[in-house]
Amino acid sequence: MRIPTRKQLAVRLNQLRNDLTMRRRKRAHRKACVHTGPARAAFIVGCQRSGTDMTLWTLDRSLDVDRFDENNRTAFRGCRIKEREVRERLIARSRAKRVIFKPVCDSHNTSRLLSEHEDARAVWVYRDFRDVANSAVARWGEMNLSFIRELLRGGGDWGRHQWNRELMTPDRQVELERLVEDDLNAHGAAAIFWYMVGRSFFDQRLYADRQCIVARYEDLVTRPVPEFRRLCDFLEIGFHEEMTAWIFTSSVRRRSASPIS
Repeated sequence: MRIPTRKQLAVRLNQLRNDLTMRRRKRAHRKACVHTGPARAAFIVGCQRSGTDMTLWTLDRSLDVDRFDENNRTAFRGCRIKEREVRERLIARSRAKRVIFKPVCDSHNTSRLLSEHEDARAVWVYRDFRDVANSAVARWGEMNLSFIRELLRGGGDWGRHQWNRELMTPDRQVELERLVEDDLNAHGAAAIFWYMVGRSFFDQRLYADRQCIVARYEDLVTRPVPEFRRLCDFLEIGFHEEMTAWIFTSSVRRRSASPIS
């Protein structure tokens, strides 16, 4: 069990405090400005450790948003998004303009998720692979390395919680064998997963889907006002500059270069 640091606890407490404040503001806003149309779904997707949390929390500061991340048991089970019927019930009872889910473990299913909801939108967040690898190893150690080794062996029934095997096709298995070297380390394994998830963006032809928009993490944190205004316009939700006031840039290239072959 990972014991959070004092800094991590302080960040989490500050998030909870902001969350309570936003809930009160949203209730007051929705009483004063009744939204007559139905709520619409949106999805924040991309590879883990790419800034999807930051993107979700920032968009949630719009008064027109209700959010569900993968830790919310109402909408998720084992970090996997629940069935369409569950999502539709949550959307139907919302008084927001957009109900935003963050199913990063289902990023390879983005096209299907979009097709299951009327006027749904998706924001695919990507980040430099070296920073993703550094962040993944700092958080999970050699977990990705274990997954890659199991996949190479054809491996493991990890159940619903593990999305990794769903990325694998016969062609992808051959490609994985070509990419993996004998001295593969944890950073290299995390970079391979970054690549595999990114490939699923192109496999789904999301670059040609008008329901999906791409956001580069480095732009979101260095140019937050124009970037989040662009995302809010795409999602058709209100934007105000105060939403981005908490964003900082220290996570861009914050660690030394990853030991990736």
